[in-house]
Parts: sequence; structure tokens; C-alpha cells
Amino acid sequence: MLEKVEAYFMKEFSEKAGRLAIFSLFLLIPDYKVRLFFIFLLITSLLPSDMQNKKMSNLLALPFSYSNLFWYSYIFLIAIVSVTEFIGAGLFGVNIELMSLYLLGSIIFATAYYAIAVLSVTAGLDNFGIPLLIFLVDLIAGGVGNRLGGFNVRWSNPYFYISPIHQGNVFIVSAVAAGLLIVSYVMFLKKGVQK
Repeated sequence: MLEKVEAYFMKEFSEKAGRLAIFSLFLLIPDYKVRLFFIFLLITSLLPSDMQNKKMSNLLALPFSYSNLFWYSYIFLIAIVSVTEFIGAGLFGVNIELMSLYLLGSIIFATAYYAIAVLSVTAGLDNFGIPLLIFLVDLIAGGVGNRLGGFNVRWSNPYFYISPIHQGNVFIVSAVAAGLLIVSYVMFLKKGVQK
């Protein structure tokens, strides 16, 4: 299995070297909100882009199954997000606690939006427009509401707690992201690619 993962990583680095280099540079920025936008761009250029551009038959000609492609692409995404987080934290002197918080938030966000992008393409829609629309709605809908309380800050907006961008409750949003990932995996295996 490790050889297949390595082969997939090499394929991604050779095919998408320019995009990966540019996105990786921007992912080094320690500002969390800016980083989320570039993670979003990275997500839409991985497996969802290959699905949209009808490259699945070429990928399936390699020793990869649908299941392999889904999970190897997800592992690749999480690896890029994690490595750039560690390097960025080292370059800009971000402390370990803050870096760990940002890394967890980035992984939750990447998981949710990877699932959304795969679901979008699986449903016959595109890999960028629909996920971007969901991103903007998520950004706005999660930010609406009043902050309540002194030390126990909470929001009056219940969506804030499950928003992959705002992540009001890390446990709930992690469960939502994991649920989305499982649903997208099942739909990806069941429907394949509609394009």
C-alpha cells in the first residue's frame, strides 16, 4: 500500500508541480483565514479537478481503484496542509499551541471542503463554482449573529458551531466534516463520475 501512496504522490507532484509550488508558498502564510482560502484552492485542483477534466479513465488505468484514488488524494491533501503548517509556523515563529490549533482547524476545513468538492463533481456539477458558492455562504452564514456572555463566549447563531470555516465547536464540526467525508466516499464509489 505504501508503494501505491508513494506512486500517487509522485504522480501529483509531476503533473501539478507549478500549482502545488504556488499554493504551498501561500499556505506558509500564518494568517488562518488567508490560509483557508488557499487550502480551498488546493482542494479544487486535486481529485475534483481530475474528475472534472475527465482524467479518471487515465488514473484508473494506473494500479488505482476508485477507493484508492479517493483516499490517496485525501492523504495527499492532508500531508500538504500539515507540512506547510509546520514550515510556516517555524518560519514565522508561531508558538506550538497556536500552530496545533491552526493545524486542527485546517484539517477539519480541508476534510469538509474536500468532501463538498467531490460531492459536487459526483453530482455532475463543477469542481470550483459550487464549492466556492458553499464557501461564501458558509463564511457569511457562520458569521451572522451576536456574541453572548463574558468568559463563556458563545454565538446566538447555531450554524456557527458546525461551520467548517468558523468552527464554533471543534467536536461538532469534526463530526460534521467526518460525516461529509464518508458520504462523499460512498457517493464517489456508488456513482463514479458523472462527467
